[in-house]
Amino acid sequence: MRKIEPNDYDFRNNLYLSVFAGVCKSKELLNEYLEQRFEQQKYGLMSSQFSVDFHIKYYDDEYVVSSLNTKMSNDIDEIFSDTAVFDLDLLKQDYPNHFDRLYNVVIIIGRLKYEGAIREIQNNKFGYFKFLGTYPELLPNKINDEPKMDKYAISKLVDWGYHISVINENRDDSNGDLYFKNHFKWKAEKDGKTFTAIDPLRLLGIVTIVQEYGDAWNRIDVPNFFSIKFDN
Repeated sequence: MRKIEPNDYDFRNNLYLSVFAGVCKSKELLNEYLEQRFEQQKYGLMSSQFSVDFHIKYYDDEYVVSSLNTKMSNDIDEIFSDTAVFDLDLLKQDYPNHFDRLYNVVIIIGRLKYEGAIREIQNNKFGYFKFLGTYPELLPNKINDEPKMDKYAISKLVDWGYHISVINENRDDSNGDLYFKNHFKWKAEKDGKTFTAIDPLRLLGIVTIVQEYGDAWNRIDVPNFFSIKFDN
């Protein structure tokens, strides 16, 4: 028999969430069950009793949603009323006639695709817990400019074969005073061409424009006027 290695329990996946239901006596016990502690290093850098029971190497607390209802139920809408962070219709497809028993606890672990052999646990201290399934995480319909996008812009430019560097320039203050201030400029170089911009997102945009329109991008006719809707 093959020896089980710690990586066998690594179910991390950024596109899925894993759903569990259970029966627990109190919110305090549920929180204790999910609390990750350094002294319980059985399967990962940090482990909770929940992760030990289901042999999960690691999960990120930032993506954990849990709730304890005041009453037991086998109705999906009732049980997940406070934790509808994914498409419940997907769960209802797997359990069309309600659950086969009553629950009062929901545990949803984001960015985790649980594929372990343990499907249910009876823990003498914390209660009963059952794995229900893995489902795609909901993706946002609105995407905003965020600082963490910078690393994705840099990563894409590197994938395209560009050498990235940062220039720290000293530049006169706009008021003409005799002191200087730092001015950072991002630079991408490839095949003898150099692109510069004030931030990685703008740098990616400049490179993309040249890729789409060519080196003579500013000689290509494009509309000067656009119909733009102003939102309130």
